Amino acid sequence: MRSNEQTRVLITGATGKIGRHVVEGLLARGYHVRALTSKPVAAAQARDRLEWRRLDFQESLDFDSLVQGCAAVIHLGAELSVIERMQRSNVDATRALAEASERAAVKFFCYTSSVSVYGSSRRRRVLEDTPVLTTDRDVSSEYWAGEVLRCYGRTKLQGEFGISAAAQNIEYIILRPTLVIDTQDLMELRDWSRAKKLLLGSRHAHYIYVHDVADAILWLMERGLRRDQPLAGVSTFNLSEDDAPISTYGQIFKTAYEVSNDPKWRTVITPWPIQWFQAMATFRTLLLRQPFGRMLFSGDKLRESGYAVRFGMSHAITVFREELASTGVSVVKDMEH
Repeated sequence: MRSNEQTRVLITGATGKIGRHVVEGLLARGYHVRALTSKPVAAAQARDRLEWRRLDFQESLDFDSLVQGCAAVIHLGAELSVIERMQRSNVDATRALAEASERAAVKFFCYTSSVSVYGSSRRRRVLEDTPVLTTDRDVSSEYWAGEVLRCYGRTKLQGEFGISAAAQNIEYIILRPTLVIDTQDLMELRDWSRAKKLLLGSRHAHYIYVHDVADAILWLMERGLRRDQPLAGVSTFNLSEDDAPISTYGQIFKTAYEVSNDPKWRTVITPWPIQWFQAMATFRTLLLRQPFGRMLFSGDKLRESGYAVRFGMSHAITVFREELASTGVSVVKDMEH
């Protein structure tokens, strides 16, 4: 087995929310990193053992030279918001990268998918074998969300299927994280309208700390690279911490108000039955499925594989509280004036 210093890892989406933490984690562990981004590559970004490459999936899906010499591929790049770009970026690029990885004899491949592939489940507790969305057409009744999110869920699932079709000799890990956040995302909840806070307060936020997502990816990668031979095949894991002590938006608002005394964090929470009726009216249906904020995504399978969340949402909330406390004096002074 090669040492970290002899091991090159290709990462797509390297400048994204998750990607930049994965890049830092790889470098800290001594790996050589070939980092892909669709953004212009600045010379100032150059660092020891870090090689930047620019590739826009809309322009090219030629990955052969990029995967050459890489022991592992971490595929984070995706289109989140523009429907017209999702097929190419989320489906075609994923399959093309898996096929190129097979040709280059890569040992390990990690693909970050999403829990959006489940849509609005009929079950409240969602496991990896819970039924997923229809992929060949938009069935709006399967997912009570806007068109963009429904398309994102379908195309991420099609990306999973593309990996399964290409898989031959590589160990593939498909991760389905819940909503990936950092403390800045928690800060931005303050600016929600009072009506939105009232309506969504009792919903489960389904947050997973970005540092834990990066850590799980690196843990799975290093487990795969330690094997003498690749464990060929595809394994799928939810990545969630839905059992965190502070898990609803209302609980986040409450802890933020306790620390800051900022009235923007103070809100009344609408009980779930009222929200349920509101969802029925919005989607014009009897609710035979679970709205997103009522579903619970199980992370048991990943825990049973040996992985333990390193930081946790409790740590993220602690950091968030400390950041709020550091600005709390100015908030109170502003209120007094």
